[in-house]
Amino acid sequence: MRSRSRLRRHSPRVALAAVLTAGSPIGETRAQESVALEEVSVEHVGGSAVPGTTSASDSIGLIGPTPGYSATRAVSATRTATPQIDVPQVVTVAPREVISDLAATRVDRVFNYLPGVAQQNNFGGLTIFSYAIRGVTTSEIYKNGFPLNRGFPPPPDAQNIERIEVLKGPGAGLVGRSDPGGLVNIITKQPTAQRFVEMGTQVDSFGLTRGTVDAGGALNEDGTVLYRFNLAAQGAGSFRDFVNSDRLLVAPVVSWQVTPDTRITVETEFVKNRIVFDRGVIAINKQLGFLPISRFLGEPNRGDQQNNNTMQVRIDHRFDDAWQMRLAAYLNTGDLEGESAEVRSLAANNRTVSRDRNVRDYRWDVAIGQAELLGRFDTAGIGHTVLLGVDRESTDSRTQYFRSNFRTSPYALDIYAPVYGQALPPITIPRNNLERITNTGLYAQDEIVLSPEWRALVGMRLDIFEQSFRERAPRSQVDQSRVAASPRAGLVYRPIPEFALYTNVGTSFRPNIGPDAAAVTRGTPLAPETGLGYEVGVKSELFGGNLLLTAAAFRVERQNVLTPDPNNSGFSLAAGAVRSQGFELTAQGQLTPELKVLAGYVFADAVVTKDNVLPVGAPLINVPRHSGSLLAVYEPQGGDWKGLGIGGGVRGVGERAGDAAGSGFVLPAYIAVDALAYYRFDNVRVALNVENIFNTEYYESSLNVFRVYPGSPRRFTGSFTVRF
Repeated sequence: MRSRSRLRRHSPRVALAAVLTAGSPIGETRAQESVALEEVSVEHVGGSAVPGTTSASDSIGLIGPTPGYSATRAVSATRTATPQIDVPQVVTVAPREVISDLAATRVDRVFNYLPGVAQQNNFGGLTIFSYAIRGVTTSEIYKNGFPLNRGFPPPPDAQNIERIEVLKGPGAGLVGRSDPGGLVNIITKQPTAQRFVEMGTQVDSFGLTRGTVDAGGALNEDGTVLYRFNLAAQGAGSFRDFVNSDRLLVAPVVSWQVTPDTRITVETEFVKNRIVFDRGVIAINKQLGFLPISRFLGEPNRGDQQNNNTMQVRIDHRFDDAWQMRLAAYLNTGDLEGESAEVRSLAANNRTVSRDRNVRDYRWDVAIGQAELLGRFDTAGIGHTVLLGVDRESTDSRTQYFRSNFRTSPYALDIYAPVYGQALPPITIPRNNLERITNTGLYAQDEIVLSPEWRALVGMRLDIFEQSFRERAPRSQVDQSRVAASPRAGLVYRPIPEFALYTNVGTSFRPNIGPDAAAVTRGTPLAPETGLGYEVGVKSELFGGNLLLTAAAFRVERQNVLTPDPNNSGFSLAAGAVRSQGFELTAQGQLTPELKVLAGYVFADAVVTKDNVLPVGAPLINVPRHSGSLLAVYEPQGGDWKGLGIGGGVRGVGERAGDAAGSGFVLPAYIAVDALAYYRFDNVRVALNVENIFNTEYYESSLNVFRVYPGSPRRFTGSFTVRF
């Protein structure tokens, strides 16, 4: 049966809210947020999945802020605002309140409380080079649906982030080349009709001094032109000796409601980042703890400078109640320059390391265009929400990477009594390459309402990928062309409004590209990595939909996987085949109006299943079999204690393989406890966070015995914000 409520014509200001549904700034009360969202009258074809339920704005792209820790809606699974309980896939969300409660300045700090997300290579602190979801390592991270890791950008700053969505399971059916374990999609703050200015400052016990600005409002009298402006500037120290950093973020956004049915949004971000390159500590005889976690084994004042500039342009147009279109473009240019000293070997005396000198000059340019058409219609009483899309990516990068030879010029350092400032060794190992990548993707997706209880999702994406990799020193050339199809399918059974059973299956495709891939077999491209993921699970919405519970059993298989080469820490090799299987439990939202929670547990058995070098059955690097977290905050909604929030979190991570060689080197299990408190009165918020309150010594991740990243000891962070 067709159910349709027509989009009402409002004044330009209200029409903008109806199309955007993202107009509430951070700091609004929950009542204000609900009013902003309820201004939308929604067209919906095919009826709700369950009689009596309603739908929010089913527009393409972004949806608005969510109150508290709520995660009833996310766009990363379908690119529509379909309620999570009706989607045959799990998306864990960290809304803005999670980011604020954790006093996070970078997105990777929030990863600690996103179940199933494991830290991997952070490239000396310069970028989120890789992380793992459900035991599957990936480098794919997105912002508003556009890929970020096409170059070496700094970790995204938390200041202009509205929420972080973690899609669990294959996402290639929409985004193209990716990994079957999942991906992270960052949603940014959007313009708002309400005029406001919020200023903040933050300090911590390691020397952080940070200032922020978040402002928004209308730029003209009729409210058709809106803006959002975010700024963050900081200088920071570290618990690591000689490691410090500076960062500047400027992120203005402007939207223009051209007509009641057409909106243009221009979003820019400019980032400058400087940090001392830091590979962490080393293990001695595969054992940790001989060195203090503060010991720095590089060279002081040998840092890297990053510049990363992006622009997104989006045009959203509604043809009528049933059809709408989105055109979008993404431009990114960036560079990374700097020098570092990195440990390569340990002498027999177990105290003298040989290091090499590394000089980097990386530059990249990315251009991506997207066009999507969303339509809703009925066929014989069956409702369809169809998404048709095409995208085109062009990435050009230049990598100059020069090293000294640690065997002939050891650049030695006594790890127990380091003497820095030695004469620089000569550069003798050059790497100079150019890479051009183009990818054209065609995709289609249909969300089908079979009956009030049954929903299905089917999708297919076709990628046409081309790469040209030219190594100029030493000379080599690799060219490859690939065509890959990535199907996906899912089914949801919802016998009662509060409960749903689901299952899904999907494939993934990711070419093995870049310097590491080219170095393995010069002149010959490696076969692309492929993956297959499937799962079954249940979802439940309790307390009027304020709390979302999920449980899933999953299995992911991958072939032609690149992993760190145990005999050459600078490169990678094809591991053959790996598998990750297990289950996860998550809880997110409000237990009561006063108590908000984000919790989860993941069991992941991730091992090598086929290889000519690595032992079959070897656990995958940095992937714990057991991991879990709980973040809970209690805030009275009335009485004398209204505005006071008290909470904390606990993070538990099991033992993990510390290298890819199956050598027996492991990172020990750990449990870390955090605490937080804040007080809000009028337009002021004062907060205190204590990270790792028991000062537990632990290690977040590693690449091998020479690159182990320790976790932070106890840290106090104070923050203050005021809103006008």
